[in-house]
Amino acid sequence: MLQPREPQERVPQPARPDPAVHLTVALLAIAAAGLLLGAILAVYTWEVPGAETPLLLGVLATFGAALAVQVLAATVRHLRPRGR
Repeated sequence: MLQPREPQERVPQPARPDPAVHLTVALLAIAAAGLLLGAILAVYTWEVPGAETPLLLGVLATFGAALAVQVLAATVRHLRPRGR
């Protein structure tokens, strides 16, 4: 019969920070700052509504980029497991 293998000691490896998480946090922080700026512009400068549209589009693009980073990171994690 086959003999069971002796368990190998697993050496703990230091955790590597995930760059996708850092990039997503930075993009979401920029989007939150843009939303805050939009709120300030909406309340205090109601005479210039033309500033809201480019700001809103920038916030949406930043949020979309953060979402794309997470989808891309999930795709890479799925296609290339950590064991390889």
